[in-house]
Amino acid sequence: MQRNLTTPPFVEFLFLTGCRPSEAIALEWDNVFAHCIVFDQVAVQGVPGEPIQEGTKTEPFRRFPVNKQLKELLLWVDSKDSDPTGLVFKSPEGKMLNLDNFRDRHWGKALEDLGIKYRKLYQTRHTFITLCLEAGIDAKDVAAWVGNSPETIYRHYAGRNKDLEVPEF
Repeated sequence: MQRNLTTPPFVEFLFLTGCRPSEAIALEWDNVFAHCIVFDQVAVQGVPGEPIQEGTKTEPFRRFPVNKQLKELLLWVDSKDSDPTGLVFKSPEGKMLNLDNFRDRHWGKALEDLGIKYRKLYQTRHTFITLCLEAGIDAKDVAAWVGNSPETIYRHYAGRNKDLEVPEF
């Protein structure tokens, strides 16, 4: 399976799922299934104690559907991994990704390689949500996928569509 080697798989995953980076960092292979991913924990960095906490920001768990594009990415990542129960995305040393380190070393380069001006890593979430809304997916469904309320989707992501035409009845 051929991949774009300039974009780290972690970044591609964020763009394809709209998940929070802390959810992707904590994702384990035990929660990756043929038709869905279960997000049920987050990586908490910079806080003493356990680096992984149960639950997501807004709920105990959430299911995200796996489409063909995401399945191909996960199969490629899995083919590079020898631990079927460990973390999906790891540092080159096989440890949990450190988000600050990842941002400093890889994020800016990935954007540059894609010809995109610098923005925060969290923008991958905004991009996913915006593209889903532009594709006509209902805000309540997008909200369920990303772990928000429809109100949050409307408040923060659903801008006014300037290309709308008044329908004729």
